Amino acid sequence: MNADNKVFLSTRLLAGTPDEISEPYRRIIRQVFNPDRGMPSFRLSAARKALNDFKKASADPLLVLDLMLFYVEQGVICTDTYGDIDEPFYDNLLSVYGSAAQLDGEIKDPRLIDPFQHRFQKIVSVTRNMAGGSMMIWWRSTTNCDWLTGRCDADLAA
Repeated sequence: MNADNKVFLSTRLLAGTPDEISEPYRRIIRQVFNPDRGMPSFRLSAARKALNDFKKASADPLLVLDLMLFYVEQGVICTDTYGDIDEPFYDNLLSVYGSAAQLDGEIKDPRLIDPFQHRFQKIVSVTRNMAGGSMMIWWRSTTNCDWLTGRCDADLAA
């Protein structure tokens, strides 16, 4: 049985811990941004494919949100470790961050999403000076989110 089918069945039958379910996808994402050996491949398409495959296979939006934030966190660690990358790299991270914030806003139970808020805040805090300071400008200018909480405009109006 392939990994996607295992995730599909695991999330629907509650077999395995969240970490066990997402680990094959985390491994791919981690290897793209922060490999065990050598330099990052920057094969963002491979990391994005892992994320998208997990989204399709998982029935749990909290697991998807967790993996989306992991993706962005790995990109931030990569930038911190290897230096500034390029605009398409940051656009990719921004896109995933914005999608994570949107998904966060769709989950209505604050008890479920509160544990993620510190991760949204840390991403913003850590990236203030990345990409010559322009990372924060990109975060703020291209999505409609509260940068202290990660919540999107629709939720702020509620």
